[in-house]
Amino acid sequence: MNLEKGFLGGFLVLGFALFVIGFLTGMLAFGLTQVTPEFANMGVLIFMLGFMAGMVTIALTVVMIKLNRLQKPS
Repeated sequence: MNLEKGFLGGFLVLGFALFVIGFLTGMLAFGLTQVTPEFANMGVLIFMLGFMAGMVTIALTVVMIKLNRLQKPS
């Protein structure tokens, strides 16, 4: 059980760190390039799609770990 908690905690920390790095890089890219508002809106939509996909992936990982823990015999 400790291994699962350590794995889940490390996975969430790594996911959050990658999110922050990607977010800051994306904001820097938006700040340094001159783009039309259509491309900026498209970039925000792509960012939101990636953010939602990451949240779904983390949620599915948590659910799978919880289900595996419930199915193990006592």
